[in-house]
Amino acid sequence: MTDSPAPDEISPEEDTNPAVQPRGEPTSGPPPVHAGWAVTSLLFFWPLSFSAFTHAFNVYPLWVAGDPTAARYASDRVRRLGQLSLWLFGALLLLFVILYAIFAVVLITHGDGETPRHGFEHGRE
Repeated sequence: MTDSPAPDEISPEEDTNPAVQPRGEPTSGPPPVHAGWAVTSLLFFWPLSFSAFTHAFNVYPLWVAGDPTAARYASDRVRRLGQLSLWLFGALLLLFVILYAIFAVVLITHGDGETPRHGFEHGRE
């Protein structure tokens, strides 16, 4: 037979299954810094990069200071700011394309003012 204890004899301290640990406590190591998302915010919408890099640089110090909730919040915030910068870049790019298309249609329709568009030649009426 085996020397393993019965299921009712296992103490809560011995249970190392991460699926049953409380939500607020970390399972292993500090949360990811998401530095890639901070760089993404720098490349695609730089005003958000200040906040993203600040939060990214705070993840590990908060973890070492014993505040895993704040470290996880800072990590999640970096990811959200990077994603937000991508969405803003996409929206601004879409707006630029729409305005450019409208400008091109207006320019083609009305002409540049030098080329007659009504079938008349210069000097003849």
